[in-house]
Amino acid sequence: MALIRGDAVESGAERRLLAEAEAALPTVLRDIRPGLLTGVSAVEQDGRRFFELDTTAGDRIELRLDTAALPQPQLARTFTNTTTDRYVVQLADTLRPELAGQVLSREVGELLAVRDRATVGARVPLDSLLAPGATLPAHPELSDADRGRAEEFNYLAARMNDADLGAAERLDARHRFSELVDESGLRPRAPVTDASHAIELYAADIRQDVVRPLLRAGAREAMAELARPVERLDAADARAVVEARATRAAEGAAPVVPPGFTMPGLRPDGSPVPRAELDRAAAEAAERRTSLSGRTLEELRARQAALPEGRHPQYELMIGGGAALAARSPDMLLVDARGRWHVDPIEAIVQSADQVRHLRQSGMGDPYQFADPQQRVPLPALQLWEDTAAVRGPLVDGRAELRVGAEGRLLAEISPADGSDPVTVEVKGSPLIATGIPPEIVPGADRQVPTVPEATEHLAEGLAALGVPEAAAARDRLLALPEGQDRAGAALAVLADAGVSDSLAASADPRVAGAMETLRATAAWEEARAAAPGRVLMGDEVGDGDYDPSVARDWVIAGVGGAAIANAEIILQARPDSRVFMVGKDAPFVLHNDAQYTALRVKHDAEYGGDGRLVTFSGRYLGAVGTVTAPDGRVRLAALDSAGRSLGVEGDAYVACLGRVSRLPHAVDSVESWARSAGGEVRGELRFDKDRQYLGYRLEFEAHGQRHACEVTGAASRMLPTHVFGREDTARLAVLNDKTTPPESGNVAAGFMATALQGSHLARHNAAEREHRQGPPPSGRPGGAVGSVGAAGAVGAAGAAGAAGPGDAQRAASAAARSRSAPRTTPGQNRPTPPGPAVPPPHLRNRPGPEPGRGRGPGA
Repeated sequence: MALIRGDAVESGAERRLLAEAEAALPTVLRDIRPGLLTGVSAVEQDGRRFFELDTTAGDRIELRLDTAALPQPQLARTFTNTTTDRYVVQLADTLRPELAGQVLSREVGELLAVRDRATVGARVPLDSLLAPGATLPAHPELSDADRGRAEEFNYLAARMNDADLGAAERLDARHRFSELVDESGLRPRAPVTDASHAIELYAADIRQDVVRPLLRAGAREAMAELARPVERLDAADARAVVEARATRAAEGAAPVVPPGFTMPGLRPDGSPVPRAELDRAAAEAAERRTSLSGRTLEELRARQAALPEGRHPQYELMIGGGAALAARSPDMLLVDARGRWHVDPIEAIVQSADQVRHLRQSGMGDPYQFADPQQRVPLPALQLWEDTAAVRGPLVDGRAELRVGAEGRLLAEISPADGSDPVTVEVKGSPLIATGIPPEIVPGADRQVPTVPEATEHLAEGLAALGVPEAAAARDRLLALPEGQDRAGAALAVLADAGVSDSLAASADPRVAGAMETLRATAAWEEARAAAPGRVLMGDEVGDGDYDPSVARDWVIAGVGGAAIANAEIILQARPDSRVFMVGKDAPFVLHNDAQYTALRVKHDAEYGGDGRLVTFSGRYLGAVGTVTAPDGRVRLAALDSAGRSLGVEGDAYVACLGRVSRLPHAVDSVESWARSAGGEVRGELRFDKDRQYLGYRLEFEAHGQRHACEVTGAASRMLPTHVFGREDTARLAVLNDKTTPPESGNVAAGFMATALQGSHLARHNAAEREHRQGPPPSGRPGGAVGSVGAAGAVGAAGAAGAAGPGDAQRAASAAARSRSAPRTTPGQNRPTPPGPAVPPPHLRNRPGPEPGRGRGPGA
């Protein structure tokens, strides 16, 4: 049976690629680290196929190989988890199988470099010295990626000298080695007659000096022979280099990237914020954001006052933010409630810096700036990154809901967080919605019919199908019940009064039974909240800090997943004498791989040697919440099974962390109601870029001959509303989510890193679409726009001292649009070397040159 992999059925080519990679792995390990391992064995366990690598130090490394759709020109990516020693290498599903060994050698070399560095707590070099187009820094050193490339040289050199291979295979390895030399800046590209040849030759010599200690004898010999100017190679080697260069040139220009912004985390002088200054920097960024929000509101109200009645200021709009701010265009008005990581009482995200190292690729932040490799990334870092990204254009701290106006225009009602009067804007184009994960489910509710409105809808259909007068009367009463708290209990009373409950229970439609289950569970939840005020909570209430830790000593947490363990940590930290009883089925595999779960259990779970303040009850299937009256008359809360029987776990407070409702974002509720109440349609479509990267989904609402659309991205796009999307799309996205964040990485698809990367893909896709529509910028435009836009993006939109206003942000946005084809600039990111005189750059002029006979090969 074919397996769905990404956006297509697994192909024979992918199976061949994986087979080739698995077959090559032992050879790769032998060639790049001959003294590292004592054994390599394939293991099938719980549906996972991986390799166990036993080291000479007595450690065991898990490595899983997979394929995935990757952004071009990426050939592979590696997820590193130095906390659990589990790693995943994903090969691009378009990779030619014969290249699997070479690409695998680089990825395995890189993950071993990450592992070696984390083991000794070494500093993380971020700039790649051997990357294509890299400039030579003042103090050259090798990044983890560079060390992977060094192992690629070792692998190719071993194949060049492998007598068991045919002559054609050895020659192919030689040509690949030489091509890699060219790509790594280890050979000058300019002709010897060119003025820049001397600079490139000098830089190549320095690179060779730095990488040589990582090369084994065969690779050093091959480097000495092949890392020469092309004019000094023999005819066959020179021809291969020229052909490889022509092939790369024919592949076309680099992908279009969105306007460049300086990566958040820099001080006004451009230097990185030190860890000791993180809290102050985050507070200053928050102040700039608050100030800009106030000025944006003033401008919105001023523009509104100048318009005729019934009209509103027009804006492109983004609702929600967080890590999805990587997708935000500075042309957009951002409306964001500043929730999640700004209010969560937890001290750090659950992943270590090593586990989210790919975050830098999104431009949202550098996790190593504020955390050591195996340390969890602190929340103030996320707040600093988000607030810096938020001030790149006009913004309002608050919430927004979409609606269709009387004239058919799409409007957004904005409720500012400062409590001032709401404002209305008219939405230009399709708004971007990134409001985060959907709400949590009530304990005991049916997962197919998880909410009271859905339950009411299905019960109304069931009552209509009964075809008797009392059922019709009950249906009318049911639909007339007001929205809000206690509706579930009122609905159950209506059905009981009409005497139709038994008839509904006999319905052949499983949704009717599910609807009744949801009503009973919700009614029990509402009754428990009324009986124990402040002590019956949704997990999000604890995660948002909207609870009082002093109301209870013993806490029952319904659920054993990621939200449950995060809330357990919050509660245990908030009150030193508190105890937490987690109850549920089984902790998901991903939880055992993050940097929080096991560490917290080791600290507090007696089963793991902890102090006993955390007790986990696994293998339990939970139903609705229960209440118990203690001897002193106080109401206690109990965990019940699906039949209403006690599971033997009670506490003074109860927190529900049982998963989430797959629904549309709240911001579009009114628009959905507009379409459905008129008998219109709501359609959804998954969106991908040209590299098959998932960008989110598009919604279209159609009624009265009018159509409105919006785009949903970020965590909100990782759970598809089942009444809009079918099973095929849901299954497809589940596979994509696992590819995006393999569970071994300790990440989830709705997490910070994955959301930021998705946002950066969306920004790049939108920039490419704009360029396609508008064409490339005319020649002769100022070339320094990227630097100025970077400054505006990082601090200029709000000003270094918070002086700029919304108009300034829009002018910065215009500059960004003009420079949309320029590369994104991030701190430490390598930039193309500008043309200059044929002498070493200033910081290298007094540096000793390479020793005679080194770096240029014999006769240099």
